[in-house]
Amino acid sequence: MKKCLLWGLLTGLSISTLYAQEAIYLANGNRSAGKLTGAEGEKVKITVIRNGKPAYYSLRRENVLLAFSDDGRYLIVNSLDTDPAKAQQEIDAFQKGAAAHPDFDLLVKASPPTVLQGTIRYESGDVVNYQSAGGASGSINKRELAIIFYRDGRHQLLMPPAEVVSLLNSTRSELIRLATPAPVVPPTATAKKMPKLPPSSAKVAKKLPAKSEAAPKNTQPANPTTAPSVPVTPVPSAASEPSAIAKPKLSDAQYQQYRSSALSRVDEFVAYLNIIANKELTDDEKDKAIEQVVKLFLPEATIDVSSANRPGVRKYKIKDYLTRLKMVPYASSTIDWTEIQYVSELKQAADGNYYGLITGQQTFTGYAENGQDVLYTDVTEKSVQVKLEAYRSLKDGNTQLKWAVLLGNIGIVVK
Repeated sequence: MKKCLLWGLLTGLSISTLYAQEAIYLANGNRSAGKLTGAEGEKVKITVIRNGKPAYYSLRRENVLLAFSDDGRYLIVNSLDTDPAKAQQEIDAFQKGAAAHPDFDLLVKASPPTVLQGTIRYESGDVVNYQSAGGASGSINKRELAIIFYRDGRHQLLMPPAEVVSLLNSTRSELIRLATPAPVVPPTATAKKMPKLPPSSAKVAKKLPAKSEAAPKNTQPANPTTAPSVPVTPVPSAASEPSAIAKPKLSDAQYQQYRSSALSRVDEFVAYLNIIANKELTDDEKDKAIEQVVKLFLPEATIDVSSANRPGVRKYKIKDYLTRLKMVPYASSTIDWTEIQYVSELKQAADGNYYGLITGQQTFTGYAENGQDVLYTDVTEKSVQVKLEAYRSLKDGNTQLKWAVLLGNIGIVVK
């Protein structure tokens, strides 16, 4: 029974695509406000309210993908037992199950299949900003997500139901782990077990932290919750080890994936700007957001800034600019980027890395205390340099080649 009953750890904003009610998702992509009530042979029974009255339907199992309860729990229909009697018991258990009361929202990422755990602080039609369970600020574009489970029982599908089911199956163990509090091990029990470790294991444990110090700064993917947890080694350059390794290249599929990831990095950057400029957030929250933004950029990256009230262009280090942004003299402000696109596609350079250039139209608006009167606004076309940097990651004893997506200098486009 456990194989098909997964607890949806389901906070967020009230938008039309969020549901906190009984719902059925069908194989044709449709959603219906209904209830899974039974199993008979190769079919399942669905109860739907039509004009205030219940209507009953029997559908083949393969035509029904997902059932959600009104408190956020869900059941994957193709995981039901093939025996109708046992399937009925599983459905009854699902309907009678107790509601979960999680501490965090869960965001299921599509590629690679991963579950991000945190508290959603801001959400728009494009991005989700959240605070991770560890307190770090994070941001992700909704194009990268399959489904969001909110703490209050709502859910939001961001991909077709069939794809969501596949990803829920792939992340099942991770969802269960995040839904279940970690057991507390008494100190005495730990103390008794420690001497039993083989001497060789103890030596390895001591050496591991030393390896991690060799990991290059800013060569891990920018997503704060999915960074590799093992030491990574940069790809040797031709200058230092000319015969060590051939220059890595992206496949066509990888190229498209990382091309899209770079656009998403710009979206993340803009989302963080709005967090940092938000007067309702604490300095601590803003500082954590600044730390995350810095990780999106190359170490020496700068940003050009102009103002309608002050002639000329000023250049700041990224962190200095963000620190100044915290202190904008407006009760509230918004920073929007539109028309984000490549003007120079990613191309591989002699050093083996890929470089490109993205532009976008930035609109900054500062408001008075009433939140309506505009005190200042300007529109500037910005350019963002992008770098794909190769690095190697060790996982399960195997070395894997990966690419970090890093942003570079941000300039002002002069026409």
